[in-house]
Amino acid sequence: MSGTVSHLIEQYGTLGVFLTAAAEGETGVLVGGAMARLGKLDWVTITLAAWSAAFLTGEILFYVGRSRREGRFMARMTQKRAFSRALHWIERHPHLFCACYRFIYGMRIVGPVTISLSSVSARTFRLFNLVTSLVWALLGVGLGWFIGPKIAEWVAPYFTRRLFIIASMAAFALLLLAVAWRSRRRRASFGNSR
Repeated sequence: MSGTVSHLIEQYGTLGVFLTAAAEGETGVLVGGAMARLGKLDWVTITLAAWSAAFLTGEILFYVGRSRREGRFMARMTQKRAFSRALHWIERHPHLFCACYRFIYGMRIVGPVTISLSSVSARTFRLFNLVTSLVWALLGVGLGWFIGPKIAEWVAPYFTRRLFIIASMAAFALLLLAVAWRSRRRRASFGNSR
């Protein structure tokens, strides 16, 4: 995905940062920060793009959760393991969860949806969303600015065609093993439930 992300950002600049921050999350913001360091983008405009994308994504997900409680999207969301964890956290510490969900792995989409089903008001969520999305954008662009070029420098010697083919084959083999393991596990649990 990061190859596509960097291509989108190189092709579309600030709009690419906005789109990747909204759709994918952190990778686009980190790549945008690295490109700002290299002088290809302006750090202020990409920070604003990342901030607005994160804020709008959070607002849309909150609105969908609050207004479409019976829809298919919500049915899929409530089946996720992260949803039950988020629900547990928000019941105990609603404001703390609103302040932190954006920085917890796996909560970017589930977080606002879960908050929308809680007693947290839309106004309270909007305030937390405004502040946390700004902090998230500043952190992402800052990390990309400071460590992005260094990481690219470190990994560049390892990105040869031969190593890419070997890594792709290994990743494909791991994917096949994971699919086989998961299907075997499902069949075993299905057999036990009879």
